[in-house]
Amino acid sequence: MDKPLVSVKTITYNHEKYIAQCIEGIMNQKTSFSFEYIIGEDCSTDNTMKIIQQYANKYPDTIRIITSEKNVGSAINDQRTDDACQGKYVAFCEGDDYWTDPYKLQKQVDFLEANPDFGLVHTNFSCIKGEKELKGFRDGEELPTGHILSQLIRGNHIATASVCMRNDLLQAIRIGEAIRKYNWRMGDYPLWIEAAARTKIHYMADDTITYRIHNTSATHGLDVKGDYHFFSDRYAIKRHYIKKYGCEELEPFIDKMYHRELLKFAIFLKDDKLREKCLKYFKKSDMGESFPYRMLSQYPIFDSLYCFIYATRKKLKMVV
Repeated sequence: MDKPLVSVKTITYNHEKYIAQCIEGIMNQKTSFSFEYIIGEDCSTDNTMKIIQQYANKYPDTIRIITSEKNVGSAINDQRTDDACQGKYVAFCEGDDYWTDPYKLQKQVDFLEANPDFGLVHTNFSCIKGEKELKGFRDGEELPTGHILSQLIRGNHIATASVCMRNDLLQAIRIGEAIRKYNWRMGDYPLWIEAAARTKIHYMADDTITYRIHNTSATHGLDVKGDYHFFSDRYAIKRHYIKKYGCEELEPFIDKMYHRELLKFAIFLKDDKLREKCLKYFKKSDMGESFPYRMLSQYPIFDSLYCFIYATRKKLKMVV
């Protein structure tokens, strides 16, 4: 096969229930160019590899499997699939998500070909949790386009499976090295920040993929302690890049959001040290805005009410 214009990459582990739908969404793409499909399979203990091999036999000129004799972990699996990508562009889809628009790749590549000053394009998406599906999660939102480093540090709004980016940008960043160095539990968020520091990013309002939330996913199948570790990593990443890229003006906002979310974990984990940390912060903050958080920090009597309201809201709303 000639060198493909696009490399699509999937990293997967124990996605037996979902991997076929993931692969079908990619192989159903209608494009005017060739693409390769790199699947990093990390020694699953279920039938994930068997299913992938069946598709590789069906599409031998497109699908390449990257695997090993032993499980290597998500960071190394991610890096080795990055290294295997030969295309000018790279698109992502983890094994439990799937593409729904057969023209997703064509639209994104057309944009990047016409706009060399942009290095990455992402799209709107749907999400599904159990039997509940929310179409067009970003419908009506005007997400930022262009130089968006500050906006991304404030909060991640990019869905991994919706991304297509320039391969030379991906290889220059080599985010796997930073993930291993700092022991971060997430790799996509720092990758988008690094990309935004180097190039312009474009948002397409087209709903092209479905993001799946389920109990075995890396970020949604956790207990409160697991959630706390991801929360801590997320803010460690924010602070790392505030310092690296001289965005100190974001520190007051990041500190405010950090302590508001930290209070949730102080309450759910019944951790007095975390509660004291929150109270100390909110006592120094503007009284009007921080008053409810100061009361929650200071008086455990409100914990039951807080937990009830939080649990009720979570049931009524799909959180990504």
